[in-house]
Amino acid sequence: MNILNRSNRPMHLGPYPLEKIKRVDQPTTLIVDEEIQRIPKRADGFERARIGDFGDHQKAARERSGGARATGNMRPAPLNGAIRETLLYLSKTQDGEAAPEKAPIPDDLGARAQNIKSLCYFLKADQVGICEAKPYTWYSHRKDGTPIEPYHKNAIVILIDHGYGNADGAGGDDWAPGPMFSYMRGVEICNIVASYIRSLGYSARAHSSVDSDVMQVPLVLLAGLGEMSRIGELVLNPFLGPRFKCAVITTDMEMATDKPIDFGLQDFCGKCQKCARECPVGAITYGPKVMYNGYETWKQDVANCTSYRVTNSKGHGCGRCLVVCPWNKSDLLSHRLARWAAIHQPWTQRMLIGLDDFLGFGNRNPVKKWWFDLTVKDGKVVTPESTNLRDINPKKKKPAKHRVALYTPEMLPTADMTEVWPYDRSAGFKAAAEMETPEAARRRIES
Repeated sequence: MNILNRSNRPMHLGPYPLEKIKRVDQPTTLIVDEEIQRIPKRADGFERARIGDFGDHQKAARERSGGARATGNMRPAPLNGAIRETLLYLSKTQDGEAAPEKAPIPDDLGARAQNIKSLCYFLKADQVGICEAKPYTWYSHRKDGTPIEPYHKNAIVILIDHGYGNADGAGGDDWAPGPMFSYMRGVEICNIVASYIRSLGYSARAHSSVDSDVMQVPLVLLAGLGEMSRIGELVLNPFLGPRFKCAVITTDMEMATDKPIDFGLQDFCGKCQKCARECPVGAITYGPKVMYNGYETWKQDVANCTSYRVTNSKGHGCGRCLVVCPWNKSDLLSHRLARWAAIHQPWTQRMLIGLDDFLGFGNRNPVKKWWFDLTVKDGKVVTPESTNLRDINPKKKKPAKHRVALYTPEMLPTADMTEVWPYDRSAGFKAAAEMETPEAARRRIES
C-alpha cells in the first residue's frame, strides 16, 4: 500500500499500521494465570489515598483541593474539572439491557471483529484490540465490597491518544491539561459501542476510569496493543508510546481475538532507565523485573507514586514518566525511522536512547504551552503558589542504593476494610528483596 494514499486501507485496521508488528502466542512477559490473586477495588492506589492509607495529609490535601470533584490522580484544575463533569455524566450509562432477540449478523467471528473495530475507529478511537477477558483481569470486589464474578467472555480495548502537543509542552507534573480528555472520550466511545452490541441482542458493558469491574492494564497487553514497560504497571504502545488512556467494553458476543505483540520493548526498557532517572520521587526501579502476583514486571513503588500524584502542590498529579519516555514521539518521518530502527535493529537502541537525551526530548517546548497555570482551592479558581518547571537531567547519576518498596496482595487492604489500612514501608522493602526472579519462575514452572 502506498503510505501516501490510504484510500485502499480497510477501516478495521485503523490509522496506525499495527498489523505490521510481530504477533506472538503469549505476551513477552511471563504470566502464570493460576498464581494471580484477584484484588478488590479497595486495594487500588487512589482508593487507598482517598481513605487515608498513605497518611492523613494526603486525604486532607484531596479534600482541600476539591473533595468529591478531585480525581484519583490529580488536584483539580478548572479545565480538567470541566471535562470531568462530562465524564461523570457519561459514566452513569455504561450498562443496560440487551435486546431480547439476536440480530441477523454474520456467524463469521472475523467479520464481527472487523465490524466492531471499524465502529471504534469511526468514533475516533486511536487503536483497538480484542481479547479474552480472563478471570484474573477482573477485580474481586467493587468499592462497596460487592463481590464480582466475571460475567463476560471477551473484551474490546480502545486507546485514546493524549496528543503529542500537550506532552511536548509540559514537564509532566505541572499545570498542563492531564489525561482527563482521553478518559472522557474513552467512556463516550465505549458507551456507544456497548449500546450497539446490546441492540444486537448481546450483553455488553462499558468500563471507564470512573467505574470499571476489570483491570484494564492486563487487557491492553492481552489485546495486542503493547508490551509491559519499565514505567511499571503500564503497557507501552509501539506508535503512541505511553501517551494514551484506555477504556474497555466486555461482552458475551463471540468475536475473533487478537494475539499479543512483540516489538522488542523488553530489550529496550532493559537498556533505558530514563523514566527511573526522571521520576520525581524515585518510584520507578532501576533494577530488573520481578515476579509480582504471578506476572513478570518492573514493579513500581505504588505508595511513593500515588502519594506524590495526590499531594503534588506544584501541579496536578504526575505523568512525568510518560513525557520523558523515548517512545513518546510524534509521527514525523524522523521519528518513524527511529521507531523502525528500535524495533527491527536492536543494536541501534543504546544509540537512540543516548540521542534522545542529546536532542533534548523530554524538555518543555514553550511554543506548545497554551494553558493557564490555575488550580482550585477551597472552591475557588486561584493562581497556584508555585509550579514545577522540570526539564530532563541527563547528568543525573543512578543512586548508589536506590530501593523501591513493593507490597504483595497479602499486604493490601481487603474488600471489607473500611478503615485506614496503613502500609508498612519496612515490610515493603523486605518484600521487594525477596521477590522471585522471572528466570527462577520459568525454571520452577518447567520442572
